[in-house]
Amino acid sequence: MADQVASINDLVLPDKAKKFFIEEWGINNLHPPQAQSMEAIFSNRSALIAIPTASGKSLIAYIAILRKLLLEDIGSKAIYIVPLKALASEKFDDFKALGKALNLSIGLGIGDSSSEAKKIDECDILVCTSEKLDSIIRNRSESMANVSIIISDEFHLLNDATRGPTLEINLTKLRYLRPNAQIIALSATVGNCEQLANWLDAELIISDWRPVALEYSTFHDLHLEPRMVQSSNLSDNADLLNPPRDLEGPKSQPTWVVLNDSIDSGGQLLIFVGTRKSAESEAVKLAKRVSKKLSAEDTDRMARLNEVASSIEGGRQSAMGEKLVQCIRGGTAFHHAGLTHNQRKVVENAFKEGILTCLSATPTLAAGVNLPARRVLVRDIKRWDDGMSRPLPVMEVRQMLGRAGRPKYDDFGEAWVLCKGTDGWEVADMVSEKYFFGDVEPINSKLAGEPALRTHILSIISTGGIQHRGEIGDFLSATFLGFSTPKHILKEKIDQTLTWLTEERFIRKIGVDRSYSEARADKIVDSDDWDDNVPAWAMVAKSTQGVELNKETRSSDTNKFTAHNKPVLGFNLASELSSVGAWHSNELDEFSGMKYEATMMGERITQLYLDPLSASIIRTGLRRAIRRIVKNIAPVTNFGLLHLATSTPDFTSLWAKNSEMEPNSKLWIKTNSVEDELLSDSSYDEMLLSNVKSAWMVEMWCDEDNIRSIEKDLDVNPGDINYRVDIMAWLIHSSREIILTDDVFSDEHMPQIAELIKQLDVLRLRVRHGCKEDLLTLVNIPNVGRFRARELSKINIRTPHDVANMTKKQIDQILKIRGWGPQLLDKIMLEVVKVIEPSKQKKKKVRLDDIPLDDEI
Repeated sequence: MADQVASINDLVLPDKAKKFFIEEWGINNLHPPQAQSMEAIFSNRSALIAIPTASGKSLIAYIAILRKLLLEDIGSKAIYIVPLKALASEKFDDFKALGKALNLSIGLGIGDSSSEAKKIDECDILVCTSEKLDSIIRNRSESMANVSIIISDEFHLLNDATRGPTLEINLTKLRYLRPNAQIIALSATVGNCEQLANWLDAELIISDWRPVALEYSTFHDLHLEPRMVQSSNLSDNADLLNPPRDLEGPKSQPTWVVLNDSIDSGGQLLIFVGTRKSAESEAVKLAKRVSKKLSAEDTDRMARLNEVASSIEGGRQSAMGEKLVQCIRGGTAFHHAGLTHNQRKVVENAFKEGILTCLSATPTLAAGVNLPARRVLVRDIKRWDDGMSRPLPVMEVRQMLGRAGRPKYDDFGEAWVLCKGTDGWEVADMVSEKYFFGDVEPINSKLAGEPALRTHILSIISTGGIQHRGEIGDFLSATFLGFSTPKHILKEKIDQTLTWLTEERFIRKIGVDRSYSEARADKIVDSDDWDDNVPAWAMVAKSTQGVELNKETRSSDTNKFTAHNKPVLGFNLASELSSVGAWHSNELDEFSGMKYEATMMGERITQLYLDPLSASIIRTGLRRAIRRIVKNIAPVTNFGLLHLATSTPDFTSLWAKNSEMEPNSKLWIKTNSVEDELLSDSSYDEMLLSNVKSAWMVEMWCDEDNIRSIEKDLDVNPGDINYRVDIMAWLIHSSREIILTDDVFSDEHMPQIAELIKQLDVLRLRVRHGCKEDLLTLVNIPNVGRFRARELSKINIRTPHDVANMTKKQIDQILKIRGWGPQLLDKIMLEVVKVIEPSKQKKKKVRLDDIPLDDEI
């Protein structure tokens, strides 16, 4: 079919779908990689599509989804998996336009709002992050019952240690739940594409075609040396190279020289740097020069920049916000994870609209939203990692360089790498050989890491219906980890994880399911080299190179069918087990028939989406808290509970700076002052300081410190605060659920447990709203944040009823406060009515026929 399909009109799709692509999106013809993919798509085969950025991967996915939902599997559901919330929102906008034209409902899964849940169940196309999809499969796997097609965007991020394991597990679960579903993986080119395609049972489609030619160049000592062109032209790429040239400007300011050249040629510049501070300092430095240039040459653009700067939320609330506003007014901006969501959106939109001349960003932008520029400059090709400066991976640099060249706007893109060093020529040659012509690294599974393995093994036992040791092994063998790892290594990792989960009482052994073992053995007996006297685990070992089986060492005891050394048919009653719960290790763990089940604690951990180690740390700390309350031996403070949450692997702690590690620093003094309050232990001083710093940040937030003071005292950005506050609220809620589920305390200690739960409930609300306890009723009113609530409290307005019954004098006082106005006050009054009305209980009318007679028994 690929030979026949060259245009949208040639596709076997409903006319209204083709009309939408042509008239709404202006797409008439398919690019060569898109046309190459159509045969697999329309033959219902899974496909791994590895083509460059901006080559049209998304359109391939959209066509595949429409074919499934509108023609082949009408009434079925499509899943579109993305790695980031920002990318999910971008794709959601695309699908909303498609859905409106084609009568398809679209769902978005990126958070925990109740409004999402209904749409997730009812939608035709679900756009979601890997984490949200994992949560859906764990808690509502029935919602996957009619999934016919799965799209995995940015599939190469399987290599990411944070997101990769969840994506890998999701794809394995979906293949397990929906074995006939079509899978389309959209990826950058990686070193082991063929291996990944084999794992997915997918057709591999690779192309280096780009709609916009991309010229790769090295830049050193103001000398530009084009090295390679990646182009749509079929002629020899070397013929398309531009000649080398020298740029004019100060050698000490290479980024300004590049930007000045970009502005003169009518383009924009995207600079990738190694750290947040570098992104900010580069933008500030360049803004000063750009401002002078634009003030003299383009006053209209300066006016538009001022409008954008004025729209920045929190521009006056933090030093970083002020810095961002200053940069935007000068024609530049920076982009990193420390920005708030609103700030990132304003910056991204201003760059897309061509208002900003330059954006300096950390490499995370390359894996995020679609934000191309005519020219990309990778300033830093090294990153501080694990105690030393290391070169960036080829794949990461290629992703950054691939942002150059805007389809529909540019005839070509310029991908430059700044080469630093005393011998610029030598460095430039090395950079070219490695990053332009070198092989891209292969993708490796990150599921083998302890956090990922313990989390997902507990999940499949709790909610996946996979409980036998053999089934667990089979499932994990179907992951990319199992596909690419020797069996004996995978088996060892599984057994170690099961042992730990059992010791922590998150799962328990029920015993060996003999019927399952026999059924499984019957399948294996068909093998030619099967030995009836050798257990299954030994046959696996025998198949390993270099391992031989010694016949003299075989056990003659053939009656060890269960963990309790008693041959039985089926299961033992719990009352008959010699060790109820089977918490202890047993030599028969090797049997594939050993059956596990999740405890109540294990099930709750899975529902909460916690790392089991986080749950273990929290449980230990909360048990200490209960003992403190019962024995009255030490305080249980909010800071201690906050620190407990920061001690878990689910919380991303702030790093303690070198200056903060000094014995007389503010952080050391704070740490010493709260030492008796801490409920968890730290293995070394640096971790202790980092966790205390993180808890201190949330404590300052709860005590109504403003963003600027937190930023100044702890050197954190507003985006860091927002991100960690959200995580903290989730962990405090999880702490409440863990102590409720824990069963080690007797009934006589229930009052103390209730006291701790109440403390956790209040603390969670304070974390969520960033206020002291006395404001919690006010901040529940929409449009009344923590600062407005405090202003109201100063004039003795402390509850929604107080707001509803304000005097004229109080209203006049409020309207004199900066930031308040009649419209805002009217909105708040309307919301107050909604808050108060549900609490009013209508007096229930007494039915006379419900009054018992005097002689009724």
